Amino acid sequence: MAKGSGIIRKVSGKVGDLVYFVRGGQQIIRGVATSSKNPRTSAQMLQRMKWPNILAVYRTLQPYMKDCFESKPAGQTDYNRFMSVNLNSTPVYLEKSDARLGAAIVAPYVISQGSLPSIQVDGTTPTTDIALGTLDIDDATTVTEFAQAVVQNNYGYNFGDQIAFFRLVQEEDSQDGHPYISVSATRINLDPADTSTLRSVAPAAGFSTVSGTLGSDAALTGAGVAWIHSRSVNGKTHVSSQRLVVDNDLLEEYGTAEMLSVATKSYGGSTDIFIRPGGTSGGSGSTNVDEGTGGGSTVTPGGDDEDEDLFG
Repeated sequence: MAKGSGIIRKVSGKVGDLVYFVRGGQQIIRGVATSSKNPRTSAQMLQRMKWPNILAVYRTLQPYMKDCFESKPAGQTDYNRFMSVNLNSTPVYLEKSDARLGAAIVAPYVISQGSLPSIQVDGTTPTTDIALGTLDIDDATTVTEFAQAVVQNNYGYNFGDQIAFFRLVQEEDSQDGHPYISVSATRINLDPADTSTLRSVAPAAGFSTVSGTLGSDAALTGAGVAWIHSRSVNGKTHVSSQRLVVDNDLLEEYGTAEMLSVATKSYGGSTDIFIRPGGTSGGSGSTNVDEGTGGGSTVTPGGDDEDEDLFG
């Protein structure tokens, strides 16, 4: 309630939808908005239906996300950046029961953003635009030889830089059949003095010679891949901007309008649904929304910035 003192009192506090306060000796009165900031237009509901899978993929990649978003605004978490930049990606829809089980579908999400040039990836057996010259990687190839091939044949790569490789494989739980993702991630330092064999630290799936360039010895079937170039400059990590390159067949079931309808119904219908980061839903009478609708939205899951960094 409002409170004050004196015959002609200066009041501070709230009465109804008015707030009273004193500034510079002057009485100020402001109104308070009483409407709930949880709009549910069709477009916003469609955006929110994308959240469960984006969140699930983030959780899968969470141990590797720190320093992947060089260009995120000050104060924004890796979690918030990942969620906001991927809301406009190819949609994937999960039913409520699958989302609660931790289901996740490999999708072409952005997994890094930064100032280094992007690595271009093509083909059903993925290849990059990183030229290797005459190097044909085999079991005897050393990290030194690999580093020299990359630096000597590619503008913008220096000794001391790193190349990380991600491979996300679509799996199915043997007990209840819900889809999930297994991740392998490898980082190679371009160290001209490292005489250890490349194969002892890097898989052929991400570090093979394919038509004279760095590529994979495995088809993209049922998977998504990305290579990320990173560099430390004065204690700050610079990265290339990369999006997962994904087997399109993975999206045929979970990215359709039919799946959107099924998923929406599993949360209680299309008129009052909203999705929280935890995969739970609420009705039209709820006002405690845990997420926004993209762009500058801020989401606070807690603890997502405390994980190890692949690029440090």
